[in-house]
Amino acid sequence: MKKVIYIATILLFTSCSSLLSQKKDGWQQESRNMEQREKTTELNYFVNPRYQNKPSHFIAEDGNYIYNDNLYVNEYTTPNKFNKIQKLYYKDGSLKSKTSSSLLSWIKSEEYDENGFLIEKKDHELEKIIAGMDYASFFEKEGWYNRSTGQTAFRNEPYPLSTGEFTYIVFRCFQLHSNPSTIYITINNIENVPPQFLDKYGTTREDGTKYLDYKDSRDGNLVVYYIIDIQTGTYKVGWEYILDEE
Repeated sequence: MKKVIYIATILLFTSCSSLLSQKKDGWQQESRNMEQREKTTELNYFVNPRYQNKPSHFIAEDGNYIYNDNLYVNEYTTPNKFNKIQKLYYKDGSLKSKTSSSLLSWIKSEEYDENGFLIEKKDHELEKIIAGMDYASFFEKEGWYNRSTGQTAFRNEPYPLSTGEFTYIVFRCFQLHSNPSTIYITINNIENVPPQFLDKYGTTREDGTKYLDYKDSRDGNLVVYYIIDIQTGTYKVGWEYILDEE
């Protein structure tokens, strides 16, 4: 009987030791996995000197034009990069997500948990996938802006190229609507119709000058729209004059 109890004790001890060893290995593995997880280096929103004690709109030292609201930030880079960076924060000020985008599509997105560890990171290739169109260059050729001079169709004077104000204005004047097959883009706040646009889509008068033919009253604000087929990249262009609502 004593021999049976002895053997049972040995088996129980061995089983417990094995179980503890497995748990220890599991804890060590989990600890290593935690150490290997990518963690953001972004400062907490409430202590980040880049955003704190700043106005809602300002130009940072690196030239980015920044819209800064509580726990929500949009940074517009200088024209040589021509991107927008959007940051969203948790209530405690830790980074929740960070997204970089071009004029019409995302470039990269990152999402973090409340402890700052990366949940998901994606590289977006929409600029290349959608019919191979480089939309930033396409609309520049259409004359809506010039990243080399700072000139835009949205005011007479050029914007400085050393800051992101140029990028902010262009992004603000372009509105994107899309579905799985079509991209619908409207361009607003137009002060001057680009000569390139008139040459390409305008109507020629007898004296050789170009103008935009219209059916509605020209007392409203001009809105130009592009309807782009995602698969082929073919597009249609139109415009209308929209009256201000009182």
